[in-house]
Amino acid sequence: MKNSNKNLTFIKSYFIIGSIIIILSFVIYSNNLLRQVRKELEVFPKIYAQFAEVSTKDNIESELLEIILTEVIQKINFPIIVTDVQNNPKYWKNIESKLSDQEISSEKLKEIAFDMEKNETYILLREPHTGEVISKILYSSSHTIKRLKFLPYFEFFIVILFIAVGISGLFIMKKQEKESIWVALAKETAHQFGTPITSMLGWLEVLKSKATECKDIQQMEDIIQNMKKDVHHLEKIASRFGKVGSDIQIKEANIEVTIHETLDYFRERIPSSSKRVNLNFINRAEDKVICFDPDLIKWALENLIKNAIDAMKDKSGNIFIIIYDKGDKFYIQIKDEGCGIPKKAQKQIFDTGYTTKNRGWGLGLALTKRIIEDFHNGKIYIVQSEPDEGTTIEIMLSKKNK
Repeated sequence: MKNSNKNLTFIKSYFIIGSIIIILSFVIYSNNLLRQVRKELEVFPKIYAQFAEVSTKDNIESELLEIILTEVIQKINFPIIVTDVQNNPKYWKNIESKLSDQEISSEKLKEIAFDMEKNETYILLREPHTGEVISKILYSSSHTIKRLKFLPYFEFFIVILFIAVGISGLFIMKKQEKESIWVALAKETAHQFGTPITSMLGWLEVLKSKATECKDIQQMEDIIQNMKKDVHHLEKIASRFGKVGSDIQIKEANIEVTIHETLDYFRERIPSSSKRVNLNFINRAEDKVICFDPDLIKWALENLIKNAIDAMKDKSGNIFIIIYDKGDKFYIQIKDEGCGIPKKAQKQIFDTGYTTKNRGWGLGLALTKRIIEDFHNGKIYIVQSEPDEGTTIEIMLSKKNK
């Protein structure tokens, strides 16, 4: 069980660290790609500006210059506006608007040019001899570049989604693994109990038939009665394990009766030694008839009370079973005066396979949690636990079956 938990932890760590590396790789790669594309984008207006400057220097006639400029603009795939000194648009291409480049108004072009100039994405064309500004080339990122800006965030979202789905899958796998373990354990235990119970019932019948031949008939009857009790107890255990591996029928019953039966069972079996453990029942509940499975709840209480008795170790003390209700919820508290539970162990005591004892499989409290939370849709938790002062564990159940 411990190796399985270690493997699961390793898989989770590997998965998370690997995903982080993937995220960082995506972000770094995308940012580098974005920077390269921006640099490439800046080359076009610079070339265009140099061409225009050379054209001015060589005194090319205005009509020819306009044709050349128009042809150059047609090859550009990003938004660009060429204005004169008074910021009047002369040439433009790829302007983002619902209208085509031919239909867009001069005022709209001026607004777009103003935004480009405000973002400092423009180049000044100067007269080569005087240095006087004769025109401006204003440009902005293409639609593709703008979409590329969101690529790192999109990749980040995809990878986070991938991690979330992966971790959810791990938890589902772990839960399914636990489910299969419980069902297999329950079915196998019920099967294994079946044969000896049948055999013991047969021997009981033989003893009954031979009882009249025994000189001390009363002693024989006592033996038979004790064997009956043990057989019935085995039958009850087999029935309980059988329920764990199948669907249960929750019905209305008096939970106070179930608690009294559980306490009576322990009062008969508490060892008579130097230590004295007193079982105390405190009833603060108004409604005692709720929806539950009496046999399974009795089993859960037996596990909790047995743990409370073990926690008392060699000292005398009290164990309190307190019931109360609030609204549609019913609460059962098991409070002992034992050794307490270490803080680091409080989150693990309900885990399958966890135990602080030298013997046992660590299934008792895990089984109790399954009975309360999985079968009854309730909750079980530690209210408080202090070293050498005791522990209080509380069960919360719904009064009505949901």
